[in-house]
Amino acid sequence: MSRTEDAKDRSLRQNWSDQTLRGLDRKLTEFENALSSFAWPTSPPPWGESRLVTGAQDARGKVSGTVRPTDQSSPEVKIVSGGFNSLARTDIAAGTYTFDLTLGGDTETLSVDVAAGDTWGDVLSGVKDAVNAAPIAARADVVYQNAAFQLNPDMAGTGSVLTLSVNPNRASQNLQVADVSGSLLSSLRLAATHNPIGPASEREYTVTGLQKALPTYFSSTPVDPRAATTLAQGRHDLAYTVGSGGNADQPGTFISKAYDPTQATTIAAGTYTFSSTYDGETRSHSVTIGSGWTWGDVLRTVGAEVNAQPAWAVTASPTLSAPSTTYSQPGVSASVDYWPIPTAQQGVTTDGQSLSVRGDKADVFALSDTSGGLLSALGLTKRLDGTTVSFNVGAGDTWRDVYNSAATALNGSQTHFSAQVETTRIPSTVTPGKDLWHEGATLSIIQSGQRIGERVNLTDGRTGALATMGIIGNQRPGQDGKILVNGREQVSENNTFSQDQGRVLITLEDTFGEALPLSVTSGMDEVQKSWSAITDAWNGLARYLRNNADLLDHSFGAKLEAPLAAQAGNLRWLGVSSMGKSGQLWTNLDTFWSSLSADAQRSRATLWDKPSGLVPAWQQAVADIRGNSLDGWLKPESAFDSLRPNLTSEFQLEQKHRLVKLLG
Repeated sequence: MSRTEDAKDRSLRQNWSDQTLRGLDRKLTEFENALSSFAWPTSPPPWGESRLVTGAQDARGKVSGTVRPTDQSSPEVKIVSGGFNSLARTDIAAGTYTFDLTLGGDTETLSVDVAAGDTWGDVLSGVKDAVNAAPIAARADVVYQNAAFQLNPDMAGTGSVLTLSVNPNRASQNLQVADVSGSLLSSLRLAATHNPIGPASEREYTVTGLQKALPTYFSSTPVDPRAATTLAQGRHDLAYTVGSGGNADQPGTFISKAYDPTQATTIAAGTYTFSSTYDGETRSHSVTIGSGWTWGDVLRTVGAEVNAQPAWAVTASPTLSAPSTTYSQPGVSASVDYWPIPTAQQGVTTDGQSLSVRGDKADVFALSDTSGGLLSALGLTKRLDGTTVSFNVGAGDTWRDVYNSAATALNGSQTHFSAQVETTRIPSTVTPGKDLWHEGATLSIIQSGQRIGERVNLTDGRTGALATMGIIGNQRPGQDGKILVNGREQVSENNTFSQDQGRVLITLEDTFGEALPLSVTSGMDEVQKSWSAITDAWNGLARYLRNNADLLDHSFGAKLEAPLAAQAGNLRWLGVSSMGKSGQLWTNLDTFWSSLSADAQRSRATLWDKPSGLVPAWQQAVADIRGNSLDGWLKPESAFDSLRPNLTSEFQLEQKHRLVKLLG
């Protein structure tokens, strides 16, 4: 045979193998899809009350749903008020009211001010703001309904209604409130909602994924962890805020450098002036520093001046410094605090002190020098918004030491986020032209247990430590999860959305613009339907394997038949039979349902429980098959010889032609 003819022969064999593999891939994919669509009801018995959530193939990886057993279901909305006209003037007496908010063993006492002339809308908003500002994972909203029970089966009031809710993914669900001073909650007619009765309703939810919930995240610049840090030795300050209101309700703090209180000050003797501004009021301050003063004398005197208190300068000639103002400025205070000072000897510190000047609300608080530059000399130049955190950089510290110190300080100050040092890789430029890497380290800060609207913000101190580490410039702001369910927007802090009084939970896995259906159906109907789909897909695959048995390796079919053989006895008990050598499955539905009803646990173990249940075992078998390329399951080329057509060379055709002429 010529080389051309041999090439054609190889091409024909290749066409046969490609066609076989395409058909095999199609049948295997149909079988995979049927297996992945099978699900077991959350709580099967009694089967008449079992429910499943099903969705189209398009919903895979985007949105999913689960049904919780009724006895484990809890409505997201825990407490509702009566209904009120938000524009009408309230009949609640003016004053300050307090109440307790309790969740999971944690109790916060909250206060709400009611002014003369307030409307019901003002009162409801006041309670809502107090709850949302509390460090408890509850959410308050004011909603409107124009008909009783329109939004919730426990919401009888019409008009504006206050609701208190807890996301279903929170560990603690027992939310409680109680009046402490006054009867504000009683006046609002707050009442607990009821747990659901009966199974989830069979219905369809049309879902659009608008936005995934993400926590606030910060990450530093990757550095060589063994390299010496470029941060200066000494104290470094920063601050954080957690909430939704920016710095309006957060404190603001100016922190001085740390000094040895026994050492002589380098600030020249004389009179210095500065001002403090808070909530529109500006105070002028004057401090006279004497000769021979120590740093401790200076810090105490400046702090006493802010607090409108006298202070002693303990020198060879003790001096009593009187404040320049009679009364302290409301909302502003100062304190001298202990702080260890790193020395030139690694790991050794000396006792130090620093001065902190604090305003109750950061956005209305400022300090500034007016003459002499005293504040600048002390380092009181940068306002930190929120809760302050400080850490030391010692002699000889590496970047890993710095990141560890910052992480320890941050983790020890709060529970709203976690800071940790992570190992990474950094490109190396030591050898040009080579793709080389070396070990690196980053400091990551990630929010935990966020609430709706809750974000983390960081403020850098006067030393710029966060900017030097690259944290300020590398922030991923957090966001709430949002979906549309049957045209109504819902918001979640963790991508779990409650439906049907908590009996159905929808989980957003990715954003998408189209409307996708999720159906809550009878568990009995869905198990039967999805099992029938599996047997249909299996029968199609089995027929294909039988028809191509001379081309496919025998171990391919054996791998898929092994799970069937392992569950043969249980499958017969379920009414599932195999039709002889064809491998086709047939199910007696009467036996199938009588067996499921008689022993749901055995049925689940046979079909669903990992790893030996038929469905997961089949899924694993398919995954193993897919682990290698499908062409690896073809028999050697000799198996295709019977499929090769008989090719005739030109010489053979010419020879035949001559014989015909001779015989003709």
